[in-house]
Amino acid sequence: MRLFFLLLLCSACAMAQEKPVYTDARNFQFIGKGLPTDPVYVRLDTVQTRPMTQAVKYLSTHSAGIAVLFQTNSPYIRARWQLAKGLFYANITPIAHSGLDLYCLNKGRWQWCGVGRPGDKDTLNEGPLVSDMDTAMKQFLLYLPIYNQVTSLEIGVAPGASISRVEKPAVDTTRRVVIYGSSILQGASASRAGMAYPAILQRRTGWEFINLGYSGNGKMEFPVAELLATMPAKVFVLDCIPNPSAEEIRERAYPFIKHLLTKRPEVPVLLVETAFREHGYFDLKVGKVVKEKNDVIRDVYTKLKSEGFKQLYYLPATGLIGHDHEATIDGTHLTDLGFMRQAEVMLPLLEKLMKKSAPAK
Repeated sequence: MRLFFLLLLCSACAMAQEKPVYTDARNFQFIGKGLPTDPVYVRLDTVQTRPMTQAVKYLSTHSAGIAVLFQTNSPYIRARWQLAKGLFYANITPIAHSGLDLYCLNKGRWQWCGVGRPGDKDTLNEGPLVSDMDTAMKQFLLYLPIYNQVTSLEIGVAPGASISRVEKPAVDTTRRVVIYGSSILQGASASRAGMAYPAILQRRTGWEFINLGYSGNGKMEFPVAELLATMPAKVFVLDCIPNPSAEEIRERAYPFIKHLLTKRPEVPVLLVETAFREHGYFDLKVGKVVKEKNDVIRDVYTKLKSEGFKQLYYLPATGLIGHDHEATIDGTHLTDLGFMRQAEVMLPLLEKLMKKSAPAK
């Protein structure tokens, strides 16, 4: 009996000392990218952002919306990832800002199964994502940080386990929705990357969503419109009204949207109003500013429709994040509740537009 327990103890020790085998994530499929980039972990690279503002150049290095698809039969999954900075924001969780978010395909639906927790000091992170699974082959979707730049990523599995590209991905990359917007789109203030509304919609639909949210800088500069027009897409969404001033919307929205409509007549474009700022119900100045922005963009929409652009659609902010005033962390940025509500409001309209879209180029 003593020998039996010693054998069990030795076996446990061996398991504890087992070193995972790491594979560079670049061996697997990346989704959530509007165009190919170098390096692969950024949303836009230095060539693509050359004519853009310094803020957009910097924010393009954040990996919001980018995810890795892979399959493995390992009983556990670990990750090792290097970040450009260790900075966290007050209104974003460290896991959302700089961590990883793992989903597994279970009976045809994506189900959350673990997160990668970043350290509070070092930019090199390593840790478990999920443990003690059965060893059936499974498909996984790993979301990257929403507010940091990843410079390297490795996925670790048990020695002898298989890990590879997915043979039949559960994300249809021929159905691409490209969304341009603000910090809300980028993911502030989801609890983790998979709870930003484009990621929610991606799992609900099985389509590929491209997150081009630029915190404080989705201001409709014309070079962005020119780049958007080159991206493969079946639907474009412009959810950028929170960032520009009413005057900037007057100056920029018409040429920005008209360029996209003219260059890509086969692709529906959905224009989304900015949700009302919760503190605007009390701060009259804020309330006036938000109302003016929505009034101006509605006028731009009306003008473009009168010019015959039938592929332009409009989503008012009414009910976008509910009516109970409980969907934000700070009056502006959404919690998981707010993101879920916005996804549910947008989903039926996006399904309608996807059916209208011509084959993606």
